[in-house]
Amino acid sequence: MSFVPYKWHLRYRDVLGISQSELIQERVRSITRLLSQRVIRMDEKTTDIDPEAGASQTEDKNGNSKVLKRLETVPDIKRDTSGITTQYIATGIVRLSFMMRRVYKKLMETPGIPVTNNGTHPKLVLTDSEASWVASLLCLGALWGAVPAGLISEHFGRKKTLLYLALPLLVSWILVASSPNVYGMYVGRFVGGIAVGAFSVGIPPYVEDIAEIQNLPALVNFYHVHFSCGVLFGYIIGMVQSTSWLSVLCAIIPIAYFIAFIFLPESPAYLISQGKSSQAEAALRYFRGIDNNVEAELKELKKYTRNTAKNRVTFKELFSTRSTLKALVVSFGLMIFQQLSGIYPVLFYAEKIFKKFSISLYLPGATIILGFCLVSSTYFSTMFVKKVRRRILLMVSFSVMFLSLAGLGVYYHLKASNIISDSTWVPVLTLCIFVSVYAVGAGPIPWLMLREIFPPQVRRRATAITAGFHWFLAFGVTKLYQNFLDVVSLGWTLWNFSIICLIGTAFVYLVVPETKGRTLEEIQNQFEGIHKTKTHIHVIEVETING
Repeated sequence: MSFVPYKWHLRYRDVLGISQSELIQERVRSITRLLSQRVIRMDEKTTDIDPEAGASQTEDKNGNSKVLKRLETVPDIKRDTSGITTQYIATGIVRLSFMMRRVYKKLMETPGIPVTNNGTHPKLVLTDSEASWVASLLCLGALWGAVPAGLISEHFGRKKTLLYLALPLLVSWILVASSPNVYGMYVGRFVGGIAVGAFSVGIPPYVEDIAEIQNLPALVNFYHVHFSCGVLFGYIIGMVQSTSWLSVLCAIIPIAYFIAFIFLPESPAYLISQGKSSQAEAALRYFRGIDNNVEAELKELKKYTRNTAKNRVTFKELFSTRSTLKALVVSFGLMIFQQLSGIYPVLFYAEKIFKKFSISLYLPGATIILGFCLVSSTYFSTMFVKKVRRRILLMVSFSVMFLSLAGLGVYYHLKASNIISDSTWVPVLTLCIFVSVYAVGAGPIPWLMLREIFPPQVRRRATAITAGFHWFLAFGVTKLYQNFLDVVSLGWTLWNFSIICLIGTAFVYLVVPETKGRTLEEIQNQFEGIHKTKTHIHVIEVETING
């Protein structure tokens, strides 16, 4: 019924055959429709409204365009916050798996100490060589899990792949807890590593599919937030001497991850690729908030999926173009300097390093301080990534890492020569600075740049190869660190790591392009050696004189 004056409603009440209460309800509905039309419906004359201000353009039943705009004086809180909150919560649940990665690496990384199992098995005493294998086999397993993970997730689905990866993690903890000898620990670590490597490749596409473009850098950095939280968690529960109890505590994480992740929907992009448009729309509404219009984004997602399917390349074709080859050089180079900087040996063997310097602090307490510095720096790095250019963050990070490790190496040799006395604050402060600047630049930026320098059709395969290379380097550095210490002293080892950081600074300055605020086309043109100059329009004003 259209809106008419109230007295006409009274006049035609008997004719319409409705009661007084029904008449009032109809009156309220008419007024509500009229107010909503005056608030959000605008004619074609207002099509110049800025879309950034909250306006969206739709079509009515007759095909006429109209613009919908929210009242700025009454903000729609649900529309403004629910989608973003859901994206952060979903990413936090998915990234929970990376806490398991770091706890794995903390387990039995101090060689030469007894590892207490349950009452049915004797205590295990790990030698330096056995402890290095226990620490590094996780990375070797991750190498085998990272490469095929992308293909598996494309075939079985992002959610199913990530969900069922919690099972090998749980199995690995059971093997570690119940193993009567070191070989069972080897198997448990390798099996857990396969799942961790698959997580490192499978999680980024899922996060990229559910995130809005303006939130993506912060959500990508969640990987390092959870990594640093896992470091701190590992240092804290590392004070538990029983391997069995430690494994039970750590097994809670994959169980919690499985229960929480099972309620999240599948990736909208994967559902589109499988022809499930209605389910994709429902998933997209879940991550954007039910009050937001997802039609335009869904249309773009379908177009993107079709283009990606048409232009999909093989692993061999990754090396066929100049721009892709240069992008691989950049990504591989950043991973080399990230891993060879010594970050993993410092975090893995932090307690042993502090013991070498004879600090007066309680050793587990010193490692917990190191973990707190890493967590706090990683939190602030999320803001730095949004504001500061990538190259600046990388160069500052590698430069300060060089200075901190070089200074600590100098202190070690001065202390070994009895030139200076023991000091607790020097090794603790320098290593805290080292991990803090790593968390700001050298840690998150190489992973973030993977999605910024590769075209969409090659991005996921390039990510798989880069992740595999990352885990290969991590395995080599973690395994050979102990062997390197047997050949040279800790001071020379720190100096070697510092020199690599210095070379990394030069590599960033000479090779790595700036990606923040630039389009993919501009970055690809730089790789191809195409330099496009901006077109300048000169306006000349001519004044005519009537004589």
